Amino acid sequence: MKSILFRALLVSASVSAATAGAQTAPRVAPPAATSEAGSAGGARTLQASDSSRGYDAQALRFESRWGSADIVRGAGGTVIGTVGWFRDFDVEKLVESSPHAVTEARAFKTNNFRGSLVGGLGALTLVTGAILTANSSNNAASPILMIAGAGAVGWGAQHLNSGYSALSRALWWYNRDLVSRH
Repeated sequence: MKSILFRALLVSASVSAATAGAQTAPRVAPPAATSEAGSAGGARTLQASDSSRGYDAQALRFESRWGSADIVRGAGGTVIGTVGWFRDFDVEKLVESSPHAVTEARAFKTNNFRGSLVGGLGALTLVTGAILTANSSNNAASPILMIAGAGAVGWGAQHLNSGYSALSRALWWYNRDLVSRH
């Protein structure tokens, strides 16, 4: 009976942690206008094409995988940094040209740190409670440790999810301001 409870808690903690990361998919921008009437229209087309190339080369996105996310620049997919559990990359400095993006990057940094720390401590507490239970000790603290650990893992996963949402908003603001600069 105790091993079934342990497996159920372990599976639920794994599912909670796995769903905490934000998922993004690359989006294809609609094609720019290619022809206009007259020579002035040709100049507008060239300018729109140049700005879209600049945007395509400078826009940021992130691609997440288990426990971390790669920050990718441009359509070519150059990885410029990795963020995630106990990984620190200065997102604020990366998006410093956009004030809104810096605010969201700070929220990401705070939530990512809190979620990583409390989630890690919760997992450690959960495993400690499971080990005490598995050793057939008649210790009243075992279920309390397991419940507290599972709660901390859930709280940490919630903050990790909030952090990745803030990262997504930071990159969105940066990309939005990138369009207005070009």
